Amino acid sequence: MLLEQAFPGLSNAPGGAIIALADNILDLSGPARATIAEVTLAQSNVLIEQIRAIDPDYRFQTLGFPQTQQGQINQVDGLRFDRAAAFFRVKGELRPIQVETLRFLQKRTDLAYARGLKLLKADELPIRLSQQEALGNYVDREVRRDLRDRYNQSCIDSAGVGPIRVNRRENDSSGSDATFRRPDARVGSVAFDVTLTQKTLKTDQVRGFFAADFRPTQVVIARPSQLGPDSTYIITRPEKKP
Repeated sequence: MLLEQAFPGLSNAPGGAIIALADNILDLSGPARATIAEVTLAQSNVLIEQIRAIDPDYRFQTLGFPQTQQGQINQVDGLRFDRAAAFFRVKGELRPIQVETLRFLQKRTDLAYARGLKLLKADELPIRLSQQEALGNYVDREVRRDLRDRYNQSCIDSAGVGPIRVNRRENDSSGSDATFRRPDARVGSVAFDVTLTQKTLKTDQVRGFFAADFRPTQVVIARPSQLGPDSTYIITRPEKKP
């Protein structure tokens, strides 16, 4: 899957367009519940063979096929990420890891948001300005940490100068005074921002991402799916400076 499939209409979208995430981006394949074990086992075997075709040294660490439905789905998700990471490490191809980063971010954002709400209710989140700010900061920290860990598992350095980075400075040297922005993640020419609030080209932060020296072609706004339909979307690079 490529971003053009995750965001239907992206391939023909004009500059500055906002396109919602496909409804089925987090689905396995839509199988009936009774057949999930069979489907996930078959997909796991196919994915392992695909990864080994790219990287013959790949070794799949397992204690056996998971017994729970969630464990089976998690195994397929993990192998999808491993396949995308292999494409990047061996072939320098970034498009698969862009999609798997999106899928990973969405799932971790949803989980962190649910946990954060429980912590707020239990008065266990430090609040400085508002509950919304505290919740947003918590989600940001949790998701960035999880993403760093996932990249590390795949032997991808997200703290250096490479094309895959987590919460690193992205400089803007276009003006007389150099400035920078910090996307939650960057994968090649795509910036990812995890947030609870809606953002558009009118948002300073989004304009700053597009103005950065790496000149992203798109900015993905990843929000908890609990916030409603079309909570996560992608913004294409404007044709004129925003």
